[in-house]
Amino acid sequence: MTLQFYDHFFDWGLKDEIDRLVSIRTRQGIHSESKLQIIEADANLYLAEIDGKVIVKLGPRYDVGHLIPQGFKVVAHGNDYAVWEKI
Repeated sequence: MTLQFYDHFFDWGLKDEIDRLVSIRTRQGIHSESKLQIIEADANLYLAEIDGKVIVKLGPRYDVGHLIPQGFKVVAHGNDYAVWEKI
């Protein structure tokens, strides 16, 4: 079960983005015990790989293409975040 806050889902207009992120998590079988490997972290960027299947970028830095391994494609993005899935 995934918990979402009402205001994020409805009041802030993030329903479609949240639905997309939840569907990625469900499709890839990501859960609270999934393995997380930090690829890079600094003041403007947090980039991590989850279970070798998904990469998540948080923060305003966008020059991360050189950090993304071959075989991943962008499946979601928005204000200061992006998600790649292994293809």
